[in-house]
Amino acid sequence: MCFAVSIFASTHDVETALGAVFDDGSAYEPFFHVSGFVHPSLPIVTNDRPDAIQQFSWGLVPRWVKTSEQAGELAKKTLNARSETMFEKPSFRDAARKRRALLPVNGFVEWRHEGDLKIPHLISLRNEPLEKSVMTLGALWEEWVNPDSGVIRNTFTIATTEANELMSYVHNNKQRMPVVIKPEDRASWLAESDQETLSRLVRPLEEGILQAVPVSRGVSRIKVNQQDVTLLNSEGDTLW
Repeated sequence: MCFAVSIFASTHDVETALGAVFDDGSAYEPFFHVSGFVHPSLPIVTNDRPDAIQQFSWGLVPRWVKTSEQAGELAKKTLNARSETMFEKPSFRDAARKRRALLPVNGFVEWRHEGDLKIPHLISLRNEPLEKSVMTLGALWEEWVNPDSGVIRNTFTIATTEANELMSYVHNNKQRMPVVIKPEDRASWLAESDQETLSRLVRPLEEGILQAVPVSRGVSRIKVNQQDVTLLNSEGDTLW
């Protein structure tokens, strides 16, 4: 699963990594840590506009949803889409076939369970400066129109797959990880329509690309390249 991400790279670094440009850079709000359950607006590159970075809300709302109440409830349950079933599940199947996206992140957070303890770990690219390294997670997107107000709500979900060896250790209770789309596969993830080809892109990431850093509650700010890391939200409040 993947319910918390870190995206605080500069607009320049995000644009450079994705080869795309923000529609409105002022709308981009960096998060050192953010939970999907608050449905944040995060930068997304969609298959219909691969040269643009837009802001979509986390928690996918399918087009067939009839009411805002139903949309709100469903968004809590669609933060992730299992890659093994996303082509069949009613909430995801249309988006999986037609509307895929890339979510740029500096990292994501998962918890290792040791008895009664839950130990958070920041997962990021190995051997790269945390504040500048941007990886892309595979996502699906939707455009939902509120029937009462006519307001358009753009949303996304993160695709997940089986854990690789590193994530099996970190996420030891669920054995899952987000789909990481490597730079050389980004164009195919956005443009490909063949389900068999897409299925090859959602396999667990090979070892040696990611690292897991335990997160400490006792540090006041991110200290890049140190083992003790506390993630903050954009207001500077500690979240653990």
